[in-house]
Amino acid sequence: MEIICDKCGMVILNPEMKTIRDGDVEHAYFVCSECNSVYPVCTTNGNLRKRIEVYREMAMRLKTRCCTEQFHRRVQKMKEENVRRSRELAKMHPLAPLLSEK
Repeated sequence: MEIICDKCGMVILNPEMKTIRDGDVEHAYFVCSECNSVYPVCTTNGNLRKRIEVYREMAMRLKTRCCTEQFHRRVQKMKEENVRRSRELAKMHPLAPLLSEK
């Protein structure tokens, strides 16, 4: 994966993912090695992590088997719900204060 830092323009190849926990909430992020800009990737809690695992299993079935259009829609809907929930959690539990405590 290749990402360009918004702040300094550095090309980040295969960023090293880091995680930080605050109780049940886990933040995944990476840092630009040039300017130390922080890029949040996702925020999850225990329930969402379980849903993500179910989504991964369903998505794997799509790759290995012929599935109905209804199943495709269920997988897509679950992905959208997971992304929406991750964004809600990120708003409720910001990453920045946790990083400043380090």
